[in-house]
Amino acid sequence: MPASTTFFVNTFMKKRLLYTAATAAFCALPFKASAQQFQSAYFMDGYVYGHQINPARDFNSKSYFTIPVLGNLNMGVNGNLGIDNLLYSRNGQLVTYLHPSISVEEALGNFHQNNKINFDFTTTLLSVGFHGFGGFNTVELNMRANAGFNAPYDMFELTKNLQNRNYNLSAFGATAQAYVELAFGHSREVYKGIRAGARVKLLMGAGRFDAQFSNLSLELQDESRWMATANATVNAHVKGLTWGEMKREEYESGGTYETIDFDNIDLEGGRGLAGMGLAFDLGAEADFEKLGLVPNLKAGIAVRDFGFLKWNEGISAHNAGQPFVFEGFQDIQVQDGPGTDIEDQTDDLVDRLTDLYRLEDGGAVSGRNTGLGTTLTLSAEYALPMYEKLTFGFTSTSRIQKKYGWNEERLYVTVKPLRKVEVSANAGVGTFGPSWGWAVNLGYFFLGMDHMLGKLSKQGVPLRSNADFRMGIVVPLGGSPKK
Repeated sequence: MPASTTFFVNTFMKKRLLYTAATAAFCALPFKASAQQFQSAYFMDGYVYGHQINPARDFNSKSYFTIPVLGNLNMGVNGNLGIDNLLYSRNGQLVTYLHPSISVEEALGNFHQNNKINFDFTTTLLSVGFHGFGGFNTVELNMRANAGFNAPYDMFELTKNLQNRNYNLSAFGATAQAYVELAFGHSREVYKGIRAGARVKLLMGAGRFDAQFSNLSLELQDESRWMATANATVNAHVKGLTWGEMKREEYESGGTYETIDFDNIDLEGGRGLAGMGLAFDLGAEADFEKLGLVPNLKAGIAVRDFGFLKWNEGISAHNAGQPFVFEGFQDIQVQDGPGTDIEDQTDDLVDRLTDLYRLEDGGAVSGRNTGLGTTLTLSAEYALPMYEKLTFGFTSTSRIQKKYGWNEERLYVTVKPLRKVEVSANAGVGTFGPSWGWAVNLGYFFLGMDHMLGKLSKQGVPLRSNADFRMGIVVPLGGSPKK
């Protein structure tokens, strides 16, 4: 079974797909993926993967090929929910925000109305670029995975500071998918000063999970009892995946019901594709000096991942939608001592939240089409007239993906002092807050970060959820192409 599929099964299913934000963040620690393509290197002439951001981009050598995996390795995470929102250091030990030493004001003051964590992973297994057929051509084989998690503020207030009032948790949801893409790209100058490009991508799906609450509310009944109403649906499309043996629970008013035990989820020898799809990247660039308009100014626009994945038949789980009594979190274990470490606290919290959705086996679900999360990028670059090797750039990036969408604007300074040496520094602001990045391109090798790691815990864990690390090794072939 592919490693990417195994990861999603273990993280999103065996660890209970609908975790609290705390659990989702804990599970995210070993999952290092990039939130987008390597933005910091975009204005570098020697960066071969510029076409992944805008397919109209050219490359200044005749051709290139990459070393598998190491040719383009992207790792990172983006979100406005950081580990420092969930974990605190007390007496040299890490405790959750539920610990009594963490005041309500301190804990809840760090959460937002909607708390997001988005992951994307891309590594290039094969990439070749060459000039021919009247333009620049690329052939790539990439492994990609992305995931999104959104939890409303009420989720954290409910667990930390349960009050005698009503709660609405309908914004809670999670999604994840993994696939391989085979991409063919071509760009050319269609008019003096204007380039256009496109990439066609054949997609082969490894697996997808999607969990949504269309309605999850708690209406106060008395001092410690709420009437819960939940309409939750989970769809899973992974070849060979089954829910396994159900577990039996008791209703508060008497009687029993069966619910999914996420520890029993199993893969019955499942191997192979879970779906197929098709996507397109489209882009254009304009050189305003060649157009006789503004010297030293270039601009571009690109739309990426415009397409779909058609998933094969899968399995589903749902909540029957019948109101039930929920008795809250009053006795959750958050004290220090044996049996109350972070793992035990998290398990206890998850058990309570499991009572909120009470998922039952929904049987087989038919195949479905899903989008990839389309990304729109606008860019502009201006070269300093007295020293054209120094340029200033701007990008605006927007991911269009319902509740998991985001946007980011970024300013760049790029200097190209030598033919095979380029350095860039940049700063950005957007949905996930401020960030700054850097990139270095040394001929065959590039290295950089779009989001610096920031402060680390004593255990070496990044405390913010905006962090990444990018590197790659490419082999250019030949000199500059004939223009």
